[in-house]
Amino acid sequence: MARKDALKRLYNQLVSQRAALRQSLSEEIGLTGESAAGSSDPVDAAYDDSERELNSQLAALEGRELVRIEAALTAMREGRYGVCEGCGKAIPIARLQVLPYTSSCVDCQRTVEGRRRAGQADADWESAWEHGARQRDQELSVRELDMQ
Repeated sequence: MARKDALKRLYNQLVSQRAALRQSLSEEIGLTGESAAGSSDPVDAAYDDSERELNSQLAALEGRELVRIEAALTAMREGRYGVCEGCGKAIPIARLQVLPYTSSCVDCQRTVEGRRRAGQADADWESAWEHGARQRDQELSVRELDMQ
């Protein structure tokens, strides 16, 4: 019964984290779009640009966390929560309390991380796509922009 009670508490924790992340993302998306319109000071413009970039990166990080939380809540509804995707064993409650949206036990996570260090892990296509997008953004010249 203790595991069931702990899972109920984790469910409530995940729901509250999800709500907080949604609120935070909503605010950050609003901040990312703001600019110092009409500011002629290049220092202010550079500061605003760096602040928007920081907000954008934070929003991306929180977005990935929100996806993991949604996956954990879906697993709870389907009865798969707390079971390691690697070995099929129950993930200890202590690990779930620390990282409630994890889908692997410590041993399987170590194995995955060991493969990553050895260069044997599956490609992280999301990171590769984000890197490619950043590279394309950096390669864009002012002449390519249709400014009037």
